[in-house]
This record gives sequence, structure tokens and C-alpha cells, in this order.
Amino acid sequence: MSSSEKPICVIGAGGFVGSHVTAELLSRGVSVHGTTRDGGAAKTGWLQDMASKVAADGAALTLFSANAFDQESLAAAMDGCDGVIMCAGSAKIEPETIPLMEALAENVCDAALELGIGRAVFTSSTGSTNPPEGEPDLKKETEHWSDPDQQLAAKKYAAVGKTRLDQTVLGKMASSGGAFRAVTINPSLIAGPCYQPDPVTSLKMFAAILTGKRLAEAVPNGSMSMIDVRDLAKLHVAALENPSASGRYFGVKKSWHWREILGALEKAAPAYTMPAIDPNETPVRATQFDLTRQATLGVEIRDMDTILESLVAELKRREMI
Repeated sequence: MSSSEKPICVIGAGGFVGSHVTAELLSRGVSVHGTTRDGGAAKTGWLQDMASKVAADGAALTLFSANAFDQESLAAAMDGCDGVIMCAGSAKIEPETIPLMEALAENVCDAALELGIGRAVFTSSTGSTNPPEGEPDLKKETEHWSDPDQQLAAKKYAAVGKTRLDQTVLGKMASSGGAFRAVTINPSLIAGPCYQPDPVTSLKMFAAILTGKRLAEAVPNGSMSMIDVRDLAKLHVAALENPSASGRYFGVKKSWHWREILGALEKAAPAYTMPAIDPNETPVRATQFDLTRQATLGVEIRDMDTILESLVAELKRREMI
């Protein structure tokens, strides 16, 4: 990518992932049309400040107010762009998340098709890759799907929204006759530094762990997959750039048992002591991902120790621990 190319539209540029995608593009000399719920300077000054610091080769950030349910407002931001990366969503797990994600998938795809934009990348979730029959020996994004009806019954509203997003996006691509190349990137826990003035969910969660407000009594017998937000941003941009990339791609380093995560957290934050491990407990097997497709995007993903070291540094910078 170079500054001579048309801008890329980032839907949700004011979010955790979206701001890092915006920074990644600008640092490569690519101008960005970024959408926020409120494009006013009072609420987006931090985003413009970030852009002025990271932009290279004359790249610029232009902000637009957009509504997920208003296709015209999305199209106004996308007009004149050569691609779109959709990172918008909701940090809340509530029923309203479902129509939000459905609207974003439908309206961004339809606006792109109407404007002749032939490539788009969407932030999804591994929540869309949990088959109802249970955890597979090796999870593959091309084969494994969640059941949205089962998820809805379990009140997993965010997972329902992401499953339906994946279905809609891939359906739009399939029916486009080759006019539209679409990718969904499917991460789990996203960690790392953030540009926003207010801390994001993962920072709050780990701050609670490190200050004894969460997971203080016992180590959960479960696993969690993670990725650093900067690597996730690079995956989004790589998927947009690669003309052969289409469909779903995991956005994870791997999954670790909470014993490993909290043990690594002790190393990153020496003042923290993890709870004692139950010697009679048999640890569950961590989720196993087939990362063959992700590897084709050519992004080197940080390991857990590096992820948590950066996270702890961010918490200290914000005086949250």
C-alpha cells in the first residue's frame, strides 16, 4: 500500500481494534476514512492526536459520523475508498448486540457492492466457531460453526451476533458473482495497549485479576485464547491486501489453560501471586486451533509472555495497578 492509493474506510475507527487498524494503515502511508458514532472533535480528539503521531508519507485521517442501521451514512464514509475494514461492535453482552452486528454486516456489504468496492474485512469472533456437538479435537474456521439458536437460548448474545455476521458476510460474497471479496477475522481475548482515554474491557479484566478482585480464590479449570491487538490489526490489513484471502481466518496466537496464563502473569507482574492450584484437579485440554489459514497472511504473532508484558505495562501507565 502507498499514499498514491485511494483511502481505506475503517468502520469503528474509535474502537479498540479499529483504532489500531487505523494506526497500522496510516503508518504505512495509507489515508483512512474512519467512522465513529460521534465524529465531533470533543470525543475524537484522541484519535486525531494518534493519527498525527503515526501517519507516514502524507497519509491523513478523515472522520465521519455513521450509524450501523443507516446504510447511507456508512456509504458516505466509504465513498471514494478502495476497501473497507469493519471493526465496529459492542462491548456489552446484551440482546441489542445481535441486530447491531446483523445491520453492520448487511449494510457495509450492500454499500460496498453499490459503490463498487470489491474487498472488505470484518472483525468477528471465535464465538462463531463453537459447534453445538462440543469442542472438536482441532478447530477449523472453514468447518466449524456455532448454532445461533443454541447460543441465543444460552444468552450468548455477542456470539449470536458474530455468527450471524459471518453468515451474512460470506453469503454476500458468494452471491456477488466474484465482485466482492470478503474476509472475517475471528479472535477471542484481545489484549495490549490502547489509544482510547478510557480503558478497554481486557484491561479492566486483568486489572481486576492483578488487584485481587477477580480469580482470587481459585484458578479456573478452563482455557482462553489471546492475541495482541497490534497483531490483530496487522492480520486485518494483510487480509485486505492479499487478493487470494477470503472467508474466515482465526485471529489468535493459541489457547492456554488459565494455570499457564496466571503463571505468566506472575512473571510479568511480580507483585501478583496466583491462587494455589488444586493438586487433585485434572486440567482440561486447551482449545486446539488449526492456524494454517492464519499463517498464510504472513503476520508474526506475539507469544503469551510478550502479550502479558505489554498489557501489564499499559496497566501501569494508566495507574490501574
